[in-house]
Amino acid sequence: MREAFVCILAIAALFFTNPLAAQQQEEQKSPEEMAIIEAEKLEKELGLTGSQLFFVDSIMRANFTGLSDDMEALRGRGSQDLDSYTTTREKWIQKTIDAFKLVLDDQQYIKYLKYLGKGKEYKKGKDGKYYLKEDLKKQKK
Repeated sequence: MREAFVCILAIAALFFTNPLAAQQQEEQKSPEEMAIIEAEKLEKELGLTGSQLFFVDSIMRANFTGLSDDMEALRGRGSQDLDSYTTTREKWIQKTIDAFKLVLDDQQYIKYLKYLGKGKEYKKGKDGKYYLKEDLKKQKK
């Protein structure tokens, strides 16, 4: 579940590289629909407030749409280079991470990084909060 956002972006990347994309497009959810679903998951996962949910939803809609547009542009140019799609996907993931840093509190932000499969430098302490691993080692000494 923690990699859901990455999976959705990967699916979007595969969708836009698939030669049957035009036929499948009608069956696929729009970027806005995918963003709504992901924002609802994050609301529960991160314990978002109403105002945070508003910003997260707005960020997700803008970034999913941007990713979709960029992937469509690559496909429209006939790009077959998987690295181009990966780089584009990573660019939009980083934009989302950067935007969320401004909206989420520190613990929510770390939980989000963990949700993405990132944030390996953090570990949960005995109190249930996340700390830098090096800080936890210092506390034990």
